[in-house]
Parts: sequence; structure tokens; C-alpha cells
Amino acid sequence: MSSWDIERQRKLNNEFDNIFREHERLQQDLNSDQTQHYESLLNSINKWEDDAIKKIQKTAKTARNDIEKLLKNTNQQLQRFVNNTITEELREALREKNKITEFNIDKWLVQLSQARKELENLSSTIEFSYNKSIKLIKVNQTHPTTNLDYRTFYFEKIRGRPILYNTEHVISSVRPTIVLSEKKYSTGTHYFRFRIEKNTDELFFGVISDKDHQNLIQNKHPIESIHGWWNIDRRVIAGRKDAHLSALNIYNGDEIVLILNCDAREIFLEYPSMTKLNSIRLVDDVRLCSPPWKVLVEIGKPGRCLLKLIDWGLRAQEANRTE
Repeated sequence: MSSWDIERQRKLNNEFDNIFREHERLQQDLNSDQTQHYESLLNSINKWEDDAIKKIQKTAKTARNDIEKLLKNTNQQLQRFVNNTITEELREALREKNKITEFNIDKWLVQLSQARKELENLSSTIEFSYNKSIKLIKVNQTHPTTNLDYRTFYFEKIRGRPILYNTEHVISSVRPTIVLSEKKYSTGTHYFRFRIEKNTDELFFGVISDKDHQNLIQNKHPIESIHGWWNIDRRVIAGRKDAHLSALNIYNGDEIVLILNCDAREIFLEYPSMTKLNSIRLVDDVRLCSPPWKVLVEIGKPGRCLLKLIDWGLRAQEANRTE
């Protein structure tokens, strides 16, 4: 091995050791007494109970049980998440450190950071609601622990050699890449929230008609059902880029939300860090841009790029309608 390879391997080993130690600390915290995370909540319940009459003491007991069950269930979800996505891989890698790559390090860092954040923010997900007449406490979770239900969003590799971590919804690549959502969308309004973990300064987010799937694989141009944006504000309509060059930069840590309104044949790109919202109407000719559509993501330049799909689903009004 060259001196460069030796130094690279040394750094990878050090990073792996740090990740393994953090994993061990996380496991210890998950298995420890979680009283610290809900002590303030229990104090609030106790104060309410002391001020209330006897008939609501039963409700206080129910609320305590709800909190303990909720936190226990969430803790168990976190434990399953860590065991199923990190523990086994780290044990295997510990035996064969020479096979560790930068992609492994990036993946484990994302997973550990997510689990640590969820553990530290358990109490902030709990709130109380009160019956207006007698103020009986009901325990609610303000926002459920994210991405621990093993929702999987599958991407299909079209071009390049991306590494897809489907359970973590991560796209990792070091060269120009095109991926498509495996799921198709024909009705309703759907959103897809991406976080840019590492950027190569040339990213495309948009949609393509499923009928052009083979045309995309065969690299035909232009594909008139492709609509979207390069770097937030350079539009692509009917497969053709605007002459306008993007003046905006996407930075590491930024989030981008792609919204597909199938019924209105319209897409939106939201850039929360700049409160910017762009929109494009899909071409009206159904022969050129017919449903169903797929989400299209392209990495245009070589270089290390890491994208994470952190949330997706139906817009609230659509979800309520389906229920």
C-alpha cells in the first residue's frame, strides 16, 4: 500500500472507532432510566392533580401511564431502528475495517445523528390537551418520532453509479447520476422534502411521465415530459432548459421541497431557507406529458454528493380526503 493509502485507512479507522464509541454510548442511553426525559412532564401532571378534585385523579393516573407507554414505545422504536440499521453493520465492519469506505462513514454518521436527535428530543414531542369544562388531561405527541416506522422510498438507478440506502432514504454518488422514484403518481398533491447533506452545485429536481421511462434509459433528448428545475431557479419545461442560468447556490444542510399537484398538472419547488417558491405548469398536451408521473432527481456534476429524502406524502387536505 502507498503512504497515501495507509494514511487514508488510518483516518477511516479513527472515524470508525469514533462512530463505534458513539454507538455504544447511544445503546447505553437507550437502555438507561429515561426518567430525565419525562420528569418535567410528570411534575406538570402532579401539579394539576394536586389542584384538581378527586374525580380527576383517575385521569392523572391514566395520563402517567400514557406517557410511560408512549416513551417506552418510542424508546423501543429507537432501539429497533439502531439495531436494524446500525448495530449489525458496525459489528461486521469491526471485523473487517479494511473494507470501510467513505460511503459507510457518511451513512453511519447520518444514522447516529438521527437517532441521537430523536433520543434527546423525546420530551419535546409531548404536550397536554385539556377538556374545557373540567380540564382532564390527555397526553398527545406533538409530532411522532420521524422515520422510525421503516417507511421505505425506493429509487431506481437510471444513470451513473449511485449508492441507494432505501431504509434511510439516502442517495450517495461521486459522479453524474439520474434516479427515478419507483412509485408513480396520477392523482392528488404529493410533497417530497430533500435535505442536501453534501452538494456538487448542480442538482435537478422534477418529474417525468412514466411512458418516457425507456427514453430516459436510452438517453434520448429532448424528453418532452420532463419538467423541473436545475439549482432551484433554472426551469426545465418539456425537456428544454431555460436560457437563464441559475444565480442561486444550494448549500450543505439546505432543504428543498418538490410538490406535485397531479390534478392541476402543476409542480412547485419550495426553498424554505429563502422562502422561495417556484411553479411550472406541465404541458397541456396529454400525449407529450401524460400521467402517471415519477419523481426525477439528477446530479449533474462529478463530486461527492449526498441527498436525503427526509419526508414525503400527501398534502394534508388530500390525506384528509382519502381518509
